[in-house]
Amino acid sequence: MKVPGKTMGAAVDRMSRALERLSAAPPVVAVLEELLCQASSALGASGAFLCWWGGTGDLSTLTTQGVDAEAAAVCAQRLLAQAPGPGEPRLPRVVEDVSRDALLASEPDARRELGAGALLSQPLFFAGGLGAAGVLGVLFREAWRPAEGDLQRFGLSVKLAALALERERMAETLRQSVLSARAEVEETEVLRLRRFQAVTEAFGRALSWDEVARVVLEQGLPAVGASLGMVHLVVPDGTVALKAAVGLSDAQKQALHVPPWRGGGTSGADAGGLSSPLWLETPAAVRDALPGLVSLLAPEPPRALVLLPLHVEGRTFGTLCFGFSEARRFSALERASITGLGHECGQALERARLYARERTARLQAEAAGQRLRLLADASALVSASLDWEETVAGVARLALGHFADGCAVDSYEDGVVRRLAVLYENPHTAPRGLELLRFTPQEGSPTLLAEVLASGRPWMMARPTSEPGDTRTAAARLYAAARELGVGSLILTPLVARQRTLGVLTFMRGAGSVPFDIPDLSLAEELAGRAALAIDNADLFRKARAAEEESRRGAARLHVLVQVSHLIAEAGLDLPTVLEVLVRKVSEALGDACVLQLLSEDKAHLDLVSVHHPDAEARAVLDASMRRCPARVGEGLSGRVAATGQPLFVPRLQAEDLRDERVPQGMPFLQRYGPHSVIVVPLGVRGRVLGTLGVMREARGREYSVEERALLESLAARAALAIEDARRYGAATQAVKARDEMLSVAGHELKSPLNALQLQIHLLARMAREAMAVDGLAERAERAAKAGQRLGLLIDDLLDVSRLSSGRLGLKREEVDLAALTRELVGRMSEELALAGSEVRLVLDEPVSGQWDRLRLEQVLVNLLSNAAKYGAGRPVTVEVGAVGPVARLSVRDEGIGVSPDEQERIFEQFERSASVQHFKGLGLGLWITKRIIEAHGGSIRLTSEPGKGSTFTVELPLPA
Repeated sequence: MKVPGKTMGAAVDRMSRALERLSAAPPVVAVLEELLCQASSALGASGAFLCWWGGTGDLSTLTTQGVDAEAAAVCAQRLLAQAPGPGEPRLPRVVEDVSRDALLASEPDARRELGAGALLSQPLFFAGGLGAAGVLGVLFREAWRPAEGDLQRFGLSVKLAALALERERMAETLRQSVLSARAEVEETEVLRLRRFQAVTEAFGRALSWDEVARVVLEQGLPAVGASLGMVHLVVPDGTVALKAAVGLSDAQKQALHVPPWRGGGTSGADAGGLSSPLWLETPAAVRDALPGLVSLLAPEPPRALVLLPLHVEGRTFGTLCFGFSEARRFSALERASITGLGHECGQALERARLYARERTARLQAEAAGQRLRLLADASALVSASLDWEETVAGVARLALGHFADGCAVDSYEDGVVRRLAVLYENPHTAPRGLELLRFTPQEGSPTLLAEVLASGRPWMMARPTSEPGDTRTAAARLYAAARELGVGSLILTPLVARQRTLGVLTFMRGAGSVPFDIPDLSLAEELAGRAALAIDNADLFRKARAAEEESRRGAARLHVLVQVSHLIAEAGLDLPTVLEVLVRKVSEALGDACVLQLLSEDKAHLDLVSVHHPDAEARAVLDASMRRCPARVGEGLSGRVAATGQPLFVPRLQAEDLRDERVPQGMPFLQRYGPHSVIVVPLGVRGRVLGTLGVMREARGREYSVEERALLESLAARAALAIEDARRYGAATQAVKARDEMLSVAGHELKSPLNALQLQIHLLARMAREAMAVDGLAERAERAAKAGQRLGLLIDDLLDVSRLSSGRLGLKREEVDLAALTRELVGRMSEELALAGSEVRLVLDEPVSGQWDRLRLEQVLVNLLSNAAKYGAGRPVTVEVGAVGPVARLSVRDEGIGVSPDEQERIFEQFERSASVQHFKGLGLGLWITKRIIEAHGGSIRLTSEPGKGSTFTVELPLPA
């Protein structure tokens, strides 16, 4: 479908809305299913089917329930093959007995699956169509003859089916038309964007104002669809002139050399008077705004015109004009595109101006700094490489062209001169010029090259134009040879570094070039100095490299050892993790595969612990082959290493080499992956062999070296130590666990008889007081009760240690008033505090309630008050409870012996006490248990103390939000 470009979008929208209305109708399949059901029901048939040709040329089939679709499709194909042609009557076909009719005689399977006794069918035709578009058929279980009314009802169903299919086909046609139109619109938009992109890219390549003007007209004109264009720019003298034009004759270009707008002004200020784009969309608007332009472009002036100012950052460069052959209304998108084109043009003009200024400055700088750049390039070349022969030849190559026509490089080492390179700017015009270096002034005298090497000073020959009067002199012979070889000027500079002459760098200019002068000699010496530096650096590098190569192997071995040690340290003392890290790292450092085996408890065989290979499949094969033949000590490769404690190295181990072994470990792996180079070393520590560590890799040119064997032995030594440490750590962990279990059991076992003892002692004390028995009996019973009570506290501490170590300290939280609890505990311990001579001062202003474990807080208070009574030296003890923000704060302050600053953190550790209180009794567990209880509540405890000035313990517990 072809739609004019300006109405393409509207046409696509209208077609899309029509397609949406068609899409709102019920689906054609639903309509046809309902139609089949109605046709079958109206005729009393057992089923119906409908087959039609789809848009892709495939035959689609739709049936009612119980009708086989494949059999119906075969039947439909037979009916369509016999459909009437153009001009033939289109009547229904009645098959009264399907079993006797020839319709499906050749398709017995289809006739059987169809299961029909009679058939009524008719082809479907579209309006204007020549061939049948499909066929509708109804099936009857028994033989059947239709009446006239049956045929009329069936014909109506046929027409409805044809109409439904035709509507679907029309909707599909419309849908394809919409898609095609949309694609055409998108293609047009893409073409327009590509044109603008091409203009932008061309602007980026334009380096002058003339190029920018040409780009904007040659490529910008088609992009905006204009028929003519003009670019007027402000020239250096300040006037505005036509720089480029398209669509104008020579006479018109001459007439429009000065822009006809702004009253014909010719100054740059006039050109800048156009502050915004001018859009003239009709011939009348063009004629009213620019009558002079219309008269100059007669008889076919533009019917629409756009005039754009070209300016950047407030500076006006000129104007851009586009003329159109037809009147047009510029859309917002077109205006934005054309305005953007003008902006791009202005930016390109500014870049061209800056480029011209930069190019002029660059040429001036190049002319002034040519020699400095040559020296800088030579320095960069010297520092970039340590291949001195290539570097020195590169320095000579840099000098070709702007400094010399030819260059030669000769090295001097151990009394031997070696020609490294001879370079010419044009080897075809001066192939023999540098042969003058072999010139001998007279018989038996040294050559020019030898003289420079011997003296270590440069030598220069200016143009050989004036000959001495005596042609027998050395100078005369030199000049004659130079003219014969085409040499106009020559400089030989020695390559000197650290008072050693390393060679000669020679520069030559031909007879037609400017001869060398004193500044050129200085430049040649600078270049020679840099080339000599490259030679000297290369010599130092060779020596350093030899030393580095000597130490590299040791460094690499040390690096691997450090890395493995670091990884083992990170793995900690977890034995499985240590073994996994060790095997993986050894495999990465030394071989494709690594196998670690440890001696069993009976020391009779080796247990496979870990296998690693970068290829998962190969790892599985190796693991299976090693487990298939467990190694016994003294048998097989690993078994012999475990028995002797000596490493084993096999440069090339094949599967056939293991056939005579009693324990052919790894044979299936070698049979599948070929020969391998093998090293097996013992894991020994303190004279005992713990197992073996083996590595394998393909033997094709990759046998293990002596250094790698030594590295594996070092790794095995570290591995053995790590395994031994991990085993000892495991044993120690088990011992600690057994100790904690013993403490718990002991505490519980001691608790029962202690409870009975305390009960009997309390009864005895009470009976003694009541009976007023022998003097001292009550006091002794009271002492026994206190001793039993203290023994109970110690056992409680031991049980708490066991619970805290195993993480089984549980809390039974309830609503607790910390102030009331403190007052109650102080009253309960009043007798103990009085015996210690400590007066307790309570500061309890108000209740402080929270969700805490009452019994555990009582334990905290008892420990803190007991500490204050024990170490308070009989001075007052102050207990303060209050709420401070989101926490409840409890402080217990005594005025006793105090704790030194370096011991204030240590006393909260298990079994720790201050050095100043070592003569006091106790296990050193009270504060440790107190801190753990407080931390279990989410709180904290801290100590503020000075020796001799007392101590203050401050507890903070979180309050409910």
